[in-house]
Amino acid sequence: MKLAMKTLLLFQILFLSMINLSPADACTAFMISDGENVLVGNNEDYKIPYTRVWFVPAENEQYGRVYFGYDNWSPQGGMNDQGLFFDFFATKKLEIKLSKEKPKFPGPMIDTMLAEYATVEEVLDMFGQYNIDWMTKIQMFIVDKSGDAAIIEGDEVIRKSGSYQVVTNFRLSKVAEDQRPCKWPAWSCSRYKKAERMLTESGTANVAHFRDILKATYRDNVIARTLYSNIYDLKKGLVYLYYLHNFDNEVVLDLSEELKKGRHYYELPSLFGKELRYDHKVYTHQSPTFSISYPKHYKATEPVLDEVLLVKYPISSTPQLGVYVENKPQDIRLQDIGQKYFSNLMEKYSTNVKLVSSSQTVLSDGTPANEVLFDRVVNDQ
Repeated sequence: MKLAMKTLLLFQILFLSMINLSPADACTAFMISDGENVLVGNNEDYKIPYTRVWFVPAENEQYGRVYFGYDNWSPQGGMNDQGLFFDFFATKKLEIKLSKEKPKFPGPMIDTMLAEYATVEEVLDMFGQYNIDWMTKIQMFIVDKSGDAAIIEGDEVIRKSGSYQVVTNFRLSKVAEDQRPCKWPAWSCSRYKKAERMLTESGTANVAHFRDILKATYRDNVIARTLYSNIYDLKKGLVYLYYLHNFDNEVVLDLSEELKKGRHYYELPSLFGKELRYDHKVYTHQSPTFSISYPKHYKATEPVLDEVLLVKYPISSTPQLGVYVENKPQDIRLQDIGQKYFSNLMEKYSTNVKLVSSSQTVLSDGTPANEVLFDRVVNDQ
């Protein structure tokens, strides 16, 4: 959102990036391969209720894929049509040293991973070539339909050694087997041991049993609650979905069928007959007089470019909304300011951004204004 004094302009843009990861505080995941089936179970635990699932069909020799996450479009987990699964887990901060001298990945690393790779071995080779210092507070669980699995902790990789593997919010390489449950975070270790015990009791890849494990490891307290749960069938391309740890209400997503619909998404509450409602905050500026409404869960932060207001998504740097007040260039007409002034700025400082609309309006005190909307181009066809 941008305001120019004398004749005024309102401008809004939200920058989104699939490499900007924002893993939730606490989660539990586990997998098992019994020689015939490969299943992965996952509880997504956090406190932001605005959850969604989105689908990207196969195109330009890339695999089709599905992502689960929040309303910032940053994927928490997902699967591609080759049966490759991933999910992220918040951990205690740990410096990553071994990849410091390696190059940064040139683009959205996670989307590239699902779009171009099909196996755990391929992913490990990919990650081994690049700097992964963005993983200091997270670890990633990867599984493929052959039954191979691994946890990428940063400097350490924990490969699956038996028929199953479990991951929560502590690094296995830092906690010895005989010290689990560990002191920090104790509940993460407790969930780990509970899931491990239930897996060894069965030893088969069974949806009903996986549902029982998810039910035994969900959270619901003031710190976090289980917002959604998944059971991925990697060989069949199915996702069994549960909302707010209600395991009696199940939605099954068939990846191949969903991908036929093209790019699309669902708000998770809508799949279970619930309406998604946003709470908002309002920022009011006195001179010139205008008000801006933004989602209540966004956090105000210190201005960096003389903004009168800067708010961002609470667990990532994007999306963010900046509000400025500045003089309009004298040689540009108000109705042309979007195309001739701000489009040039966007092309200079941003990529894949285009002008969506530009229309004249007035502020609440009657001051002439022009409202201009830009958006990031994802698919321009």
